[in-house]
Amino acid sequence: MTAQLRSELRKLRTTRTTATLLLAAVALTALGTSIEAWSSSLAELASEEQQRMVLGAGAVGGFFATLAGVLVVTSEFRYGTIRPTLLFQPRRRVVLLAKLAASALVGVLFAAVCVALSLGGGLAMLAVRDVGVAPSTGELIALVLGTTIAAALTAMLGVAIGTLIRNQVGAIVAVVAYAFLIDATLFAALPSIGRFLPGKAGDALAGSSVEHLLAPAVGAAVLVAWTAAFVVAASLRNDRTDI
Repeated sequence: MTAQLRSELRKLRTTRTTATLLLAAVALTALGTSIEAWSSSLAELASEEQQRMVLGAGAVGGFFATLAGVLVVTSEFRYGTIRPTLLFQPRRRVVLLAKLAASALVGVLFAAVCVALSLGGGLAMLAVRDVGVAPSTGELIALVLGTTIAAALTAMLGVAIGTLIRNQVGAIVAVVAYAFLIDATLFAALPSIGRFLPGKAGDALAGSSVEHLLAPAVGAAVLVAWTAAFVVAASLRNDRTDI
């Protein structure tokens, strides 16, 4: 398991895809933080809800961590490297567990970079606009930890989705379509149901102040349950289908 985990981490370090996704996450975090901070009036920016949007813009890193998790699996099927991987380590569950662990670490990295940018940049912008910080230190710590945990879990969810949908384009389209259509639409139409979807559970865990979301602890439990269910389904597919 240790050797396989090192192998998966080496793959992630030596491919451009992970770095490209991280750069995209950083760019969107910077853009989101800037827009939320500079487009608001001083009165709006003084509210805790608006400041949470400014300081929590780094949560976008979780979405890119999900894509990174998807690509960890689908890239191997696309380029055929899954065959030597399984020749070296024929126990498929070990390979899956190593990919899950490596992707979780990538999720933590994405969250750490994006949260540091949104938190540091957001606080600097609040200072420039001479607006006091409304969230308490404890709330900011919860935001950082929640965003990091959510990114790690969604990265693992991405691995499970990539295992279930091995076609790279199909898996990416499915994740993007879900995030921007199903998740958002169902939450807008039926928030009492939509808040239990993985995306909104992750938002709740990350400390989003959007109305109707679950409490952070409940969101964490729901996201863990979704991730576990997808991982079990991925493991069963892995065991029962040919390469």
